[in-house]
Amino acid sequence: MRILNTFTFTLFLTLTLCATPRHVVLMQEAGAAARAGETDVVLAKLKEIAVLRPDYPRVHLNLAQYHAPAGEHEAALAALQQLAEMGIRVNVGGNAAFDSLRELPEFQEIAPRLQSGPDPIGADNVATLELAEVTGIIESCLRDPASGALFFGDVRNRCVWKSGPVGGALEKFTSDDDSLNGVFRLALSADRKTLWASSATVGVMTGNDAEDGKRAAIVAIDFETGRVRERYPTPDDGRKHLIGDFIFAEDGSILATDSMSPVLWRLAPGSTTLETWLELDDFVNLQGIAFSADGRTLFVADYSNGIWRIDIATKAASLLTAPANATFFGIDGLYSVADGILAVQNGVNPQRVLRIEPAADGPSSARIVACGLPAMTDLAPGHVSGDTFSFVADSGWVLFDPTPEKSPEPRSVTIVSVPVE
Repeated sequence: MRILNTFTFTLFLTLTLCATPRHVVLMQEAGAAARAGETDVVLAKLKEIAVLRPDYPRVHLNLAQYHAPAGEHEAALAALQQLAEMGIRVNVGGNAAFDSLRELPEFQEIAPRLQSGPDPIGADNVATLELAEVTGIIESCLRDPASGALFFGDVRNRCVWKSGPVGGALEKFTSDDDSLNGVFRLALSADRKTLWASSATVGVMTGNDAEDGKRAAIVAIDFETGRVRERYPTPDDGRKHLIGDFIFAEDGSILATDSMSPVLWRLAPGSTTLETWLELDDFVNLQGIAFSADGRTLFVADYSNGIWRIDIATKAASLLTAPANATFFGIDGLYSVADGILAVQNGVNPQRVLRIEPAADGPSSARIVACGLPAMTDLAPGHVSGDTFSFVADSGWVLFDPTPEKSPEPRSVTIVSVPVE
């Protein structure tokens, strides 16, 4: 789930979240210096961020936009080259900040490359199915391994939908009488008796109680009837909360991420309340969550920070180091696979699915599994089933954020499946 706008390369990022890691503070300070016309201060702050977080695409664009007018052409081109190596698409040709570079052969080579972005990847290996007459925001998908039926969390319409194994028309699975909030992640219990969901109030959902972070909960839904059996809300602690993703631990507990407060929550077996499992000031905007293959490490996507590696035994947390040709910013969903994790990355342009092999020391490895396919315009999380990963290709967030004057017409939504290699 994205509570920050998709990565659009505006000049400076403004965060109003409670966590303030060093690179966020520096970016805020650089923005203030830019408004004051203090160019030297801006560049100093940006250079410090680039050392701290070399895989932060926005800082490289900002560096290029400040180096070029200052006549520091080599540094500006190096920053643009770094964006290209990361597979980022951005139109620099129409940016007046780069007027001094236009006659340089190096800029004439790099500008079209950034304009087009990476070539499409994965077209030969994907399968797709279509959902018909969709009116909301499809934030998650899940396949029942026994029946093959598909289930979808809808943030706007505050429900879970169901379809047959090949998609098509949707039927409402949950009851409006249960007054769900926006539905995000879905997971089915091993005994197929409970459909678990994360649910929260957000401004894009229907109803007069639509408000970001007002309520959030893990919800247990009876898989036979579709009725809510139990809710496990976040504590009333005066903060905003949004539980976007969760995962089952070996001991039967549930660990969940909070996108609006810097907390990882735990629902212990038999408990009726969520408890804080880990809270860190450096958490910014927590999203997807996945275990390592041996279950000793927890990986947590932080949309504006990267990927956290957390030791289960000690709760020690550190950020994965991205390779030079990738970025771990803008990651939403995370999924455990053999020898690594899959990531849905919808906070960069173009959006993509990554396969990451985390390294104990030094840079991890990462490669693009799917990118640039026609339907992949507004990615949302999915699920791994056997040797296939399925995800939502065009969820509909962009249709409702910002809120339109009138509701969009019903549309089709594409679910893309790629092999887990």
